[in-house]
Amino acid sequence: MKKHILGAYRILSGVYADGTYSNMALNGDSVTDMSTKLVYGVLENDVKTEYIINSLVDKKPQRAVSVLLKIGVYALLNLTDVPQFAIVSECVEAAKSIGKGGAGGFINAVLKKVARGEYKLPDESSEDYLSVTYSKPRWFVDKLIAQYGRKTAVEILSAQSEHLEHIRVNGRLSSVGEVTKKLERAKESYTLSEVGGIIARGTDSVKRMFDDGLVTYQSPSSMLAVQALAPKDGSQILDLCSAPGGKAVYISELCPHSTVYAGELHPHRISLIQKYKNRMHVPNVKAVQLDATKLKDEWVEKFDFVLVDAPCSCFGTFLKHPDVFLSRGEGDILSLQATQKLILANAAKYLKRGGVLVYSTCTLFEEENGEVVDSLLSSDKFRLEHISAVDKIDGGKHKDNDGRVQILPHGEYDGFYIARLMKE
Repeated sequence: MKKHILGAYRILSGVYADGTYSNMALNGDSVTDMSTKLVYGVLENDVKTEYIINSLVDKKPQRAVSVLLKIGVYALLNLTDVPQFAIVSECVEAAKSIGKGGAGGFINAVLKKVARGEYKLPDESSEDYLSVTYSKPRWFVDKLIAQYGRKTAVEILSAQSEHLEHIRVNGRLSSVGEVTKKLERAKESYTLSEVGGIIARGTDSVKRMFDDGLVTYQSPSSMLAVQALAPKDGSQILDLCSAPGGKAVYISELCPHSTVYAGELHPHRISLIQKYKNRMHVPNVKAVQLDATKLKDEWVEKFDFVLVDAPCSCFGTFLKHPDVFLSRGEGDILSLQATQKLILANAAKYLKRGGVLVYSTCTLFEEENGEVVDSLLSSDKFRLEHISAVDKIDGGKHKDNDGRVQILPHGEYDGFYIARLMKE
């Protein structure tokens, strides 16, 4: 158990101290399945474990000790197949291994109290009840209730990640049928998704297909943004905020006789697009370095289809990326809105009359979604168009959409906002 705790500690230390994304850290050195479980468990329960620890200590412990305590608390409350005394003792031993042996007695005492159930949790009448119960920041809970109502807010808060991968098949090199046959030969279970992808575990066989460019990891919500655009082959197409390039590459497969321009600001993000398209054997994506907030005069009225997957707060991705609450806060929502409006205004100028623009984000709040789109609709040059691509998902709950859809996080879906607009 000690090696699993130390593996989780190494990753979580980077997440808490340096803002390292958990998925990036987990893709590095070899990590055991138990360490991975501990990492995601701690991040998904960060608010709750912090509340429990604070109820048992008088002074906030230093970061290294706090991380070990969070691992221990999560393990005690959730790992029913590991004896509690072993979890406590191995956390103490892990403290010695990282040079924090002097805190061993403190860690032992706190975790034993947790094991005995001597901690407190808020009751249903408390203002902190939903925040602690679902382990989400209080501001996030309050904002969800304000915009969606309590019932829907609880549905969002209680959504569970399946910890499976949603993969899209590279139509240039393979087919869904061929990939599922490979999964069956490898005795891997899978299901077909509502958007044309495959839901499976990220096993070695899937990783090999990924490395060979036969498949790529892409959320169904992300695929729906492209399907909402519904670009026509041979047309002029722009993906304005493209990195890492998944949507541009998908568009390029749907439109093999088009050149898909993929814009990005920073050179290292341009490199991500190049690596993505090279792995997927894509000849018709052209990465272009540009600042999307500044008008590129030569692109005015050049494109038939423009996709703006805008930089956003990413709060709709918390099922797959529970550390989003550590790197983003409520203040980011409004600060991003100004940038989003600038980008969308430029995108509108790049579109020909009669062209289609899709605006999307992977977040949940109106400030970054409806309010941004409304800023464009107020010009009277655009109108919303029904998004037929979402008619078939979630039992048809979105089939009466007016041209904008808010997908809530659940199962394999990220929380995603999509609006489809026509330039008149």
